Amino acid sequence: MPRTTSHHERREHIAEAAWRVIEREGIAKLNLREIAREGGYTTGVLSHYFRDKQELLAYALGLVVDRQAERVLRVAQVDLRAALAELLPLDAERRRECVIWLALTTASLQQPDLAAELQRRCAQARTAISSALGNALAASSDEDIDDLADELQALIDGITVNALGQPERYPPERQLAVLARALARLGMPQPT
Repeated sequence: MPRTTSHHERREHIAEAAWRVIEREGIAKLNLREIAREGGYTTGVLSHYFRDKQELLAYALGLVVDRQAERVLRVAQVDLRAALAELLPLDAERRRECVIWLALTTASLQQPDLAAELQRRCAQARTAISSALGNALAASSDEDIDDLADELQALIDGITVNALGQPERYPPERQLAVLARALARLGMPQPT
């Protein structure tokens, strides 16, 4: 008997197809026909799951943030540095997520609906980082957790943009070294 795919699984599969098109072609060439072709669907199938391209892009962005936040929270219980490293383009999967995040962030400058979704999702990411910090610091610091979360989010974003733009200068080892030095300067607990 063939396996049935849930509505949620199909939406994720379509969003992942959009990710592949964005990664390969860039956001400027992204259209529903190309996403449908990439996912092995018709545009009619896409319209069953998403009203329009904007809704699909918002969902694709949300899926990136959700997956990253889930990994951060899971790893943060053990190692803050490893948790934050989940947000860096250290391997093919995380690189794809970072490319999608950067492309959709750039697109949001011209698309108000996407900008609103980005702001909402960035707030979720910031909450995840704040939660990870709160657990890692466990009241051992006088620093404001929200301020530290903002600093760390800016640090991660900066490393990410540099690593995507200059991969030869920022291989995974260097990304992790920059992160470790920044955490040490902020007085953050280091793994033993």
